[in-house]
Amino acid sequence: MKKKLLAAAVVSAFAAPVAFAQTAPANVTVYGSLQMEVFTMTGDGANGNPDRARTNSVSSPGVFFIGFRGSESLGGGLSTIWQIEQGAGGDGTGTSSTWGGRNTFLGLAGGFGRVYVGLMDSPYKRVMGINNTPMMRAGLTGPQGINAIMNNGDTSGDLFQNTTSVNSGTGAVVGGTAANNSSFSRRVANSVNYDSPSFGGLSVSAQYGANEGRDQTNGAAFVNADPSLYSLSAVYRGGPFAVGLGWQQHNDFRGAGFTDSSYILSASWTSGPFLVQGAYSKLMYDTANGDVKRDNFLIGGAYAMGNHRFRLQYQQANDTKGASIGGTAAAPSTVIGNVATFNGSGADTGAKIYSLNYGYVLSKRTEVYGFYAMLDNDVNGRTNLAGSASLTNSRVLNTGSNPGLRGMDATIIGVGIAHSF
Repeated sequence: MKKKLLAAAVVSAFAAPVAFAQTAPANVTVYGSLQMEVFTMTGDGANGNPDRARTNSVSSPGVFFIGFRGSESLGGGLSTIWQIEQGAGGDGTGTSSTWGGRNTFLGLAGGFGRVYVGLMDSPYKRVMGINNTPMMRAGLTGPQGINAIMNNGDTSGDLFQNTTSVNSGTGAVVGGTAANNSSFSRRVANSVNYDSPSFGGLSVSAQYGANEGRDQTNGAAFVNADPSLYSLSAVYRGGPFAVGLGWQQHNDFRGAGFTDSSYILSASWTSGPFLVQGAYSKLMYDTANGDVKRDNFLIGGAYAMGNHRFRLQYQQANDTKGASIGGTAAAPSTVIGNVATFNGSGADTGAKIYSLNYGYVLSKRTEVYGFYAMLDNDVNGRTNLAGSASLTNSRVLNTGSNPGLRGMDATIIGVGIAHSF
């Protein structure tokens, strides 16, 4: 009898977890995006600097991730909402042992909209995401970082997707050593977020990045720094049109007393197999001598014919204007990210990116594609690419102040496959 009771207890102990799993909420979704590319690239030197040797790369852009999201009804129209998202690197690089390295949050949703806290793309960054349509989704322009112009330092593989960006909290200004403290397209940690419901197609979003790094200084420039972030957006979707306007401000990201801001406008029009897109952004950086500014433009389009997708895109960064922050032609200033040289008056500091893409849709979730892209820096421009396409990967370049990058051009051609689930 005792043996029978013991056996029953053992069976019950092992069955309990199974029973618990079977009663887990049914409204949990597993989703993700996988993308791999093989490409070759070269760089043409300028201003007496050597060329970048041809390299072949197997790359996993920033759209390689897996996520889990769900909700629980609390009654009265109120629900708990949550999401855990984690990036990965299909080429064996860029992986992280920390879960929740991408958009991850917990909050409440109801008739008022959504309020949540955690790690989340800023509303400013999400403005570009309004153009994320099936026609433009997979492999728009090729390798990670090809669209580095619009938001300064965005490491996204596809600008319209905005699938990844720097995860550096509210600027991570502790010591001022974090990369991309000048980037506006960013995923913000320690953030409080609000998304409104749609009012006739119009919705608004707001975000505050908390000033947790206020007293964690390292270096004279960051004594008394009070880093924080504010971001707002308004998006309208109706019929064939989608339009978004975003604004973002960084306080003390690059040092105490410096306030940087930017606004961005993005729009698209879809009619049958045609899609036309455009965007404009203005970057404004505070310096001891006044503001440094730059305007950026983008236009793109797509045509669908059966399973075939034809896509093109053109981006332009104008010359920087405003205050001079020093630097010479031989050693250009790198005080404000990798937008441009920022030396002297800013003459010839712009850049252009041309991109062509052909895709073949194998299913609703899988596409193969080929792409060609060209980066054309002005003689004093130093716009760079990111990830495996970064020009600084070449051993011939000085990776300090990077004078070898000034005026350098790059050409990229490759193929890829994208799958979502």
